[in-house]
Amino acid sequence: MFQEKIINDQILEKMSLENVFKIFNDNVFSMLNEEEREYCHKLQEFCLDLNPRIDKSKDVYGLLPELGKHGYIQRINQWRDFKPVGMKKEILLGAHISILDPQLELARLASGILCGNPTFHYYQYGGGYDTALKIQDELLSGQKVGCIGITEPERGSDAVNLTTICTKTDDGAIFNGEKVYTTNGPSADYFCCYGVYDETNPRDTMVQAIIAREFGVKTERLKITSVPRVHIAHTILDNVFVPKDYILADDGLGYKRLFEGLVPERLSIMGSGIGICWAGLIYGIIYTNLRKQFGKPVIRYQGVGYGLADLLAKSNAATALALQAATVYDEKILFTEEPSKEAEKWVAAISSQGKYYVARLTHDVCYEVQQHMGGISITDNTPVDELVDVSKIEEVIGGSRNIQLLLIQGQIQRYVRLL
Repeated sequence: MFQEKIINDQILEKMSLENVFKIFNDNVFSMLNEEEREYCHKLQEFCLDLNPRIDKSKDVYGLLPELGKHGYIQRINQWRDFKPVGMKKEILLGAHISILDPQLELARLASGILCGNPTFHYYQYGGGYDTALKIQDELLSGQKVGCIGITEPERGSDAVNLTTICTKTDDGAIFNGEKVYTTNGPSADYFCCYGVYDETNPRDTMVQAIIAREFGVKTERLKITSVPRVHIAHTILDNVFVPKDYILADDGLGYKRLFEGLVPERLSIMGSGIGICWAGLIYGIIYTNLRKQFGKPVIRYQGVGYGLADLLAKSNAATALALQAATVYDEKILFTEEPSKEAEKWVAAISSQGKYYVARLTHDVCYEVQQHMGGISITDNTPVDELVDVSKIEEVIGGSRNIQLLLIQGQIQRYVRLL
């Protein structure tokens, strides 16, 4: 189980996933209704069943079909007969899978949300109904792996002015360009990619397409030591022909789809983040309550107890924010025939603010917990060091902290219009 076990057996026994969920429930269930609690109980049963079968020496992709059997690749949109659905259910799903296995959660979100979510919108913009439905089934069953291609070597925060060029043909388009930080890329079967017909006019010519690897996509895996079980790529599109029925949004509608997709993506990442916060914090709480130093539990020392109390308050606040944002999204945007423009504006702003806060909090919680737990937390005897590593990916590749601050700064500057 461990390369070398040094943790006390009595403490190790208490640091079970079941006990982690007990403490999570004690904090979070008061924010949920009965349906949501029942949904969480089923999620927890699934996680407890899957946990013994997770091999941390292997990549995560063999686990995706297990998620797919229960409709746990995504829960924003209705797929098959899996219920309940909605952004709040997705937030709770992301939190639970992060607690179970944060690297699996990273791969799940990239495949099911970043790549899978666009397949639910093909009917609005044309494209091949049967093709999109086939891709959707393959991704959400976990039989195929997806990723998203937005970021380029010279285009990080500037997602509008893409350099990936599409050339329109009678029966599709030819893509030429490069994408980087494509999570799941080296193992992906499908790439949700964005490009433009005219580099000087990206807003009116942006294209969204699902590109199958078999069309000629090439990937080179990047060495990212923080997540050894998740494959992240440099993706190359060299004269890749994409048939028309794989183009989901054409002639500038890709621009609209890209920015509409950012809100649910950021909210979903908040779900992953609060799971990391709770996992790191709860393992720290259990350990410091049971580990004794100078004859008393470590948590009774102010330097430890006060620090964990501060992190508990922040984790609860972050969870309340994520659930409230998801509730507004569900009630006023997702499940209504006439989405509220006011709600759309608020959720767009809060998704950036919340993602910034939660992503940064994942690092703060996990780093501080390590300080309170001491040396044991940097070994493989607890999951905390893995959580620290994944928190870096949440904060950087999931959407750089400074990008979110740039967006929030823009929101602040617009307030002068209210005067």
